[in-house]
Amino acid sequence: MAELLSYIALGAICGAAITAGIAYRLWRQAQNTAIALESQLRAHSFELQIALDELAEKNNLLLQQSRIDSLSGVFNRSYFDQQMRSELKRSRREQRPLALILLDIDHFKLVNDTLGHLAGDQAITAVANLIKQQLKRPADKVSRYGGEEFALILPATNIEGATQLAEQLRVAVSSTTLMFDQQSYQLTISAGCYAAIADADSDNNDFIACADAALYRAKHNGRNQVQCFIPDELAAADTVTGASNEH
Repeated sequence: MAELLSYIALGAICGAAITAGIAYRLWRQAQNTAIALESQLRAHSFELQIALDELAEKNNLLLQQSRIDSLSGVFNRSYFDQQMRSELKRSRREQRPLALILLDIDHFKLVNDTLGHLAGDQAITAVANLIKQQLKRPADKVSRYGGEEFALILPATNIEGATQLAEQLRVAVSSTTLMFDQQSYQLTISAGCYAAIADADSDNNDFIACADAALYRAKHNGRNQVQCFIPDELAAADTVTGASNEH
């Protein structure tokens, strides 16, 4: 009987040892599998992060491209409208002046008619580059407003500062000689300036109307000059049919 119990006990011990061995092997396999899965997850996470970074970069590039005028290389009208709204809010919040310059290439139709539209494209690009060279602050933005017209948004700038910059641009353009198809030609610009601290009722159209009235006066007075907005001149400018379209 004692011998039988010994065999039973020995069998139990062996069985327990075998079970423990199997359990250990299963645990090791599970641990190795977990390590392998964790490694794979890290690799996939790294690849996913790379893909997300590339996607974000492409989206940012597309966003930038959607804001840029393809011909001139400066911001487009859509960006101008958006940026102007943002700067008006900032001007209102910080109670600091915001300046707007509208400038137009003089006699632009003559360039197209005499030298061709490719020369006209060159003229627009050249003026855009000259403007960018004169802007020193990152906050100052230039946009192609339409056709041969450009708009400059100048945060925290009074009318004196805007006028000084506009005059620098006028001189830079008038002193630059361009070449097209072995023919040299020169350009001039006219500019209208306006600056104010935005109030609760100010919007894009208010600033544009004032700067445009000053630009119209610069054109009307002979071109190749800078004019500032004069209070109460909007009514007079509005009486000229199509004033904004005759620059």
